[in-house]
Amino acid sequence: DNICNEAASCIGRLGFPFDLPDPTKCSTTSLPDCVNDPSYDVPANVAGDFGVGDFYIEMDISGTDLPINYSFCAGGCPSFNYGALFIRSGRENYPYEGPSAFIATNGDVLFRVRADEQLIIEKVLPDIANSAVTHHLEFSRRGSKLVAEIDGKKYEKTITKEIGAVAAELLKRAPLRFRGNYVISDYQPLILNVTNISIN
Repeated sequence: DNICNEAASCIGRLGFPFDLPDPTKCSTTSLPDCVNDPSYDVPANVAGDFGVGDFYIEMDISGTDLPINYSFCAGGCPSFNYGALFIRSGRENYPYEGPSAFIATNGDVLFRVRADEQLIIEKVLPDIANSAVTHHLEFSRRGSKLVAEIDGKKYEKTITKEIGAVAAELLKRAPLRFRGNYVISDYQPLILNVTNISIN
């Protein structure tokens, strides 16, 4: 079930582990004929101020044995070599202010709160499509530090730019979206199982 489909069912859930629904939503034999959207929204009123200042999010991820950039759009969506793990932003143009993380098909991980100051971790998840492997990911901002912890190993970047006041207000009205672009939800799909999500 889509736990956070309705805001009322989510209130009080953040900070407690929850799982996203199966991203495939149909059997592997029928996938080429499936037109579906793997994205998942936590409503803005539930996400609160997440991403405006300091924040923390953690989760477990595992593959589905499909390419992580598999498109359910039957040719109707552009092809990307990466997908969005999570995004929260009200900005549709550069520098896309708001917390986000992306995973590429080659295992690169990108984490940012602004597109002009990105933490890029190269080829840290080379087996990302494998359903037999589970990875634990943690992302946080503490003051001027972005920190990503992947399977217990920490990566950091010092940032010098803030989310502007206007962007912060827009962000607070935006959902926290998993596995899809924040403007067009079935762009930048990420075909991964995402479980044990906690947010603070």
